[in-house]
Amino acid sequence: MVKLEDVARKAGISKTTVSRVLNNDKTITVTDETREKILAAVEELGYKPLRKKRTKPKQYHVAMIHNNEAFKSTVDRAFYFSIRNGLEHMALKKNVTIVSLPLDHLTTISTTNTTFDGAIILGNLSKDEHDFIREYIHSQHVVVIGLANPYADQYDHISFNTRQAVYKVLNYLRELDHEQIGCLGAEESSDLLNTDSRKWHFTNYMKALDLYHEDWVIFGDKGIEAGQEIAKKLLELEEIPTALFVANDPTAIGVVQALQDAGLKVPEDMSVIGFNGDYTTEYIYPPLSTLKVNTNEMGQEAIITVLERIKGYRKLAKKVEIATHIIERKSCAPMKK
Repeated sequence: MVKLEDVARKAGISKTTVSRVLNNDKTITVTDETREKILAAVEELGYKPLRKKRTKPKQYHVAMIHNNEAFKSTVDRAFYFSIRNGLEHMALKKNVTIVSLPLDHLTTISTTNTTFDGAIILGNLSKDEHDFIREYIHSQHVVVIGLANPYADQYDHISFNTRQAVYKVLNYLRELDHEQIGCLGAEESSDLLNTDSRKWHFTNYMKALDLYHEDWVIFGDKGIEAGQEIAKKLLELEEIPTALFVANDPTAIGVVQALQDAGLKVPEDMSVIGFNGDYTTEYIYPPLSTLKVNTNEMGQEAIITVLERIKGYRKLAKKVEIATHIIERKSCAPMKK
């Protein structure tokens, strides 16, 4: 069988040059004479290059584990949908199959003998919920997207810096000359560390400046309707703030609606800023200013991170913090003098 070396010897040209010419390497420059010598030797010897076998890239299977309510409402749960969009976008590029697994469905794994190369846990789940997941997902290649990671020495972690994010919001309001600032939101998980609590950082910031009003900090259930109820409680007070930091966007939408129902104008009578950067905030009236948590990018980074562990590029757990930024819209205005 004629080999590449035989062609090179016949043409009197190096094997590397012959190989690059025959493979149509665009980066090599050779004379027409050299190219003709190579082609003549190929024809004379009857050289036929071996066809390289095309190997399909390995397909990885990764479980996306979340609470049972995560994808039931595109408005109240826009945070989750944005992360999922990022996950699926990067998974398609990296030959990863994502299998959505609500907590209630984990028990089906043992009955179907399903195995996964890795897992991505989505949202702020409790320690008990994490332990429940560990009963059914035995892979060591686990990434948590969210604030609560009870197994930080074992699981990779994709998150953002809560302190920096809250301080960006409050600095923004103070740049608009607001000092009477309230904080409303959905009650946070008891498993959340203080360093990841929006309410905790708000309280520390305002107390440090002697601007803290306990009556103006009201937390309750999640969602738009809960935001309406929380705002009504605030409006029952004799004195109300000039600006509100609402610690999640669905709640902020409900707050704005309740303020308007009570005859207050946003932002003329009260400025309101949300937190998360949900796409829904652009379409209310007035369009809501918000702290953007780059959830799509968090989802993409989670795929890259879990593949590092699956492919053995890294053994130690790591934490990645994705940057945040303020989106200025029409719901905040400078304090009236």
